Amino acid sequence: MAATSVFAIAMVAWNISRLYPGDHWLPVRLGNFVAPWLFLVLLVALAVAWLGRRPWLSRLLALLVLVSALRFLPVLTPRLSSPDAQANAPVSQLRVMTFNVHFSNRDALGIADLVRAETPDIVAFQECTMDLITPLHAELGGEYPYFLLDDGETPRLVLMSRYPLQGYIPPPGAWRTQWAQVETPLGLVTVWNVHSSSSLSQRAWEWQREVFSAVANQVDGDKGPVLVLGDFNTTDHNDNYRLMADRLTDVHRAVGWGFGFTFPRRWLDGQDVSMATPVLRIDHIFISDHWEPLETHVVTDGLGSDHLPVVATLRWRY
Repeated sequence: MAATSVFAIAMVAWNISRLYPGDHWLPVRLGNFVAPWLFLVLLVALAVAWLGRRPWLSRLLALLVLVSALRFLPVLTPRLSSPDAQANAPVSQLRVMTFNVHFSNRDALGIADLVRAETPDIVAFQECTMDLITPLHAELGGEYPYFLLDDGETPRLVLMSRYPLQGYIPPPGAWRTQWAQVETPLGLVTVWNVHSSSSLSQRAWEWQREVFSAVANQVDGDKGPVLVLGDFNTTDHNDNYRLMADRLTDVHRAVGWGFGFTFPRRWLDGQDVSMATPVLRIDHIFISDHWEPLETHVVTDGLGSDHLPVVATLRWRY
């Protein structure tokens, strides 16, 4: 019961600190990373307090559960498929995928089969090496003839598309990103492939914020349809996430269901250890208002990567 009381007080402090100083403070940042799991622990703590007949503690934990539940309401509300969405032909639709394949991955054939099974029109890969890119391009070049490789050092960013691609040099500050336009049958679409640094250290968090700010500033000037997807190394409860979410729609929060965890599927530092379930959602797909999100899902097999791929189906609004 003492531990439950301490946890409740810590959760009150964390919720207040989320307002100020926010993610500038490492404990708040880490709490935001594991917010779904804190929510689950809150439910257990509430049961303990209620069974222990601690009225004041039960009321406090019930309030904390309510606050957390409101945060997760968009992804815990069941989604009903729209008959209109099913009736519309794919002519007005675009399907996209993002996948951090992990720099040690060499399973080009498996990844190619996964891509074929999901049938995206545009694929954004992160952490590719030339040992993977070369055979992967050979496998998928027929279906995805348009291929764009960043000019950074390994591991690389790759865009593959069924439609013509035109790459551009990212603006200053947009480190480890790709910026391109895709000439789809629906019209020109601006695509950003993002692989952000982690945000565990203060410098890394500031660096991540600089990257997101550079991309967000460029997005502000785009008048046409925009897609921003990739490994953001931040969750939807962290402050830096808001730099994207305040401008664009997070497809998972719009039409996804559940927590949508994508990382880590495996633990690859030192040895390959499969995880029972991923624990974080750090791979995202953001869209401009030109798109109506129809569906999104996390692919359940990462094929030797520590990330799981994310796929979304979009419909052109106008």
